[in-house]
Amino acid sequence: MFFRPYIVASAVLFTVLGIVAAVTMGSATDLSLSAYFYDSQVQDFSWRLQPFVDLFGRRLVWFVPFGGAVIWTMVAWRQPKGSCRQLAWAGAAFFMGSGPLLVGVLKHLTAMPRPFNLAMFGGTESMPDYFWAHSWAQAGNALPSAHAASGFVLLSLFFVGLMIGCRKLAVGGFVLGISAGLLFGFLRIMQGYHFISQVLASGAVLGLYGCALFYILWSWARRKQLPA
Repeated sequence: MFFRPYIVASAVLFTVLGIVAAVTMGSATDLSLSAYFYDSQVQDFSWRLQPFVDLFGRRLVWFVPFGGAVIWTMVAWRQPKGSCRQLAWAGAAFFMGSGPLLVGVLKHLTAMPRPFNLAMFGGTESMPDYFWAHSWAQAGNALPSAHAASGFVLLSLFFVGLMIGCRKLAVGGFVLGISAGLLFGFLRIMQGYHFISQVLASGAVLGLYGCALFYILWSWARRKQLPA
């Protein structure tokens, strides 16, 4: 069983990702990437109202985590009853549905704003010098990125692969989850809704959440000696 060393390594990796996000936050890298997509002539991000990107960001992206939660639930139902496989897929369904909700709560607790709200990008706000919002109403609603989380939750396949001992599923799920999270997050950067640090923070939060959740499930399955 290769679960324990891989889940520990994953936790370290996502912790490092969180550190990178923290170091990048408010830095020249953060600002310059967003500035690349800012049109100073119209005082806005030109991609913000691009029809398909806007539709995807507002509506279609949510079909990934919540639609995936339904599909993974159906997959879990078809697994042998009381097996480790069924538990893993049930955990994946829970992760898919709860991950974006967790990030949605966190972004209402932090102060970092959306780029288009900053004065340097046509807004009225200044960059805060504190991390946590002083009140719910003063939250920046941007850190971590919930839209990026809708892609990062596909890491559920990675965690299922680790738990059932399928390396191909683990590798494929890791590549898919990281790629989808970065893609969804990058689209929001283009629109001025997020900085790159907020996207990376989303990956760190979802990755660590998945590590904790599936370690608990794996430990419980071992203690109960569930069949594979």
